Amino acid sequence: MQLETEQTVPQQDLKPPAPEQGLLFVLSAPSGAGKDSVIKALQERGTDFYVVASVTTRAPRPGESEGNPYHFVSQEQFMQMVKNDELIEYANVHGNWYGQPRQVIRDNLRAGRDVLLKIDVQGAATIHSKIPDAIFIFLVPGSLEELAQRLADRQTETEPQLIRRLSDAREELAQQYWYDYVIVNRQGHLQEAADLLHAIMLAEHARNRPRNIDV
Repeated sequence: MQLETEQTVPQQDLKPPAPEQGLLFVLSAPSGAGKDSVIKALQERGTDFYVVASVTTRAPRPGESEGNPYHFVSQEQFMQMVKNDELIEYANVHGNWYGQPRQVIRDNLRAGRDVLLKIDVQGAATIHSKIPDAIFIFLVPGSLEELAQRLADRQTETEPQLIRRLSDAREELAQQYWYDYVIVNRQGHLQEAADLLHAIMLAEHARNRPRNIDV
């Protein structure tokens, strides 16, 4: 009698593994703390992740264009998006509306690509209530003096606007305690901050219990 040494597996059971879903990283910082600089430094190394372009009602600054770094819309268009439930969160910040488009976040996550949201503390708190398994990272300046100098150097705000942003920064810094990670972006140490952000992203993919990101 011939013994069977191999077990036949029904063809219908041979299914490819489900693609790994991407992770959602939420990066907050006071205005002028260097969010864009840290993100750019990490992208220049070839790290692959999708940075969400927020929708805003504020006017473009010099050097900005549609989709870079925001989608610029009128207040009427913004409110229509809110009505259509096209934004995963939205808030009024410094007198202008900002929101995060839902569909592009969902599409990239399902495609297995990490997504990074760069949003203020108020928006991050909303995301936290809706998607608690997202990864929350707070970027802080070396000091308030450094922050004030950065804001002054970019010459995009009036004196009253500078005062308001510094006042807002103090309130935002007080909220860093509930974030998962805090990165210090000291003046002249941009690469160190980028290294830490990269390390966090790598570590989160090595978790024993994967996060459940449901957008």
